[in-house]
Amino acid sequence: MSKRPFDSLIIGGGPAGIAAAHTFKLAGLRTVVLEKGCLAHHISQYPNFMRFFSTNANLEIAGFPLGITEEKPSRAEYLRYLTSFVRYHNLRVRTYSEVTAVEKKGELFRVTVRKPGGAEETLYSTTVIAAVGAWESPRRLNVPGDDLEKVRYRYREPHDYVGRKVLVVGGRNSAIETALELWRAGAEVSLSYRGQQFNGRGVKYWLKPDIENRLKKGEITGFLGSHVRSIGWDSVELELAGGEKVSVENDFVLPMLGYDPPVGFLKQLGIDLEQQTNRPNHNPDTLETNIPGLFVCGVITYGNISGHVFIENSRHHGDLMLPRVREIMAELQATRKVGA
Repeated sequence: MSKRPFDSLIIGGGPAGIAAAHTFKLAGLRTVVLEKGCLAHHISQYPNFMRFFSTNANLEIAGFPLGITEEKPSRAEYLRYLTSFVRYHNLRVRTYSEVTAVEKKGELFRVTVRKPGGAEETLYSTTVIAAVGAWESPRRLNVPGDDLEKVRYRYREPHDYVGRKVLVVGGRNSAIETALELWRAGAEVSLSYRGQQFNGRGVKYWLKPDIENRLKKGEITGFLGSHVRSIGWDSVELELAGGEKVSVENDFVLPMLGYDPPVGFLKQLGIDLEQQTNRPNHNPDTLETNIPGLFVCGVITYGNISGHVFIENSRHHGDLMLPRVREIMAELQATRKVGA
């Protein structure tokens, strides 16, 4: 083995992975973070308008101050914060380094990394932490026409839709924020949501009255209690709660239905997943999975169940994992001494 193995290799450079790397570094562990895209790739893909629900105090990592003028940071502000945190603490983070395979070889994990340009590199580590997030694949409508070019499962900004008829599908934060921003930018917006009313627990408190007022005034056309049956080039067919079908003239469809975790990648790692929730099999006290030495942290610990794990309650996951990681390293050292 040409290179000294790492004590811990973290897959995913979002807040949970970065926070864990900081915890491990303070403990003297040789740690590297591998991120397949830019730093905090998933957050970088959020809509440009996005503002976090949590206050800055609940998003700060290890007491590192998040200096902003408003109570809640924007997407851009938090990305700058995470960049500053990594630089200030001199964390070893390798961006654009995609992990393609993880295999347990004897006492170590062998990790295959695809670098920019396609070249592969092999790294070894005593432990591996999957902090891959649950924002990998947009949930699809799975109806005829959902693969048309007009159907866009990711939304960044309103400019492309100004003056056009846009149907937003969904009834949680991302759908409501998207509908409101599009309307304010000058799009003709309709909103289809399966629920008859918006769930106060699933919608930011300042969004609920805003969207309800827009619907009441007819500024945004609401189809509550409806679902999409099919999508055509110039219209969308909706089915209302009573079974009535309506055709809505339409230029673009934006399904904002949430995202699924990277199920295939987690299974490739050998992690057992609950069938319905895709929740990884792990010890909640240590976050170690059914594969000894392989951990999960961050929102991925709850699979595709939203509303349980956020940045604010996953930034301490490193503290949960650290005692078990140390124990594994101590066991390995003891084994090597016996075999010496």
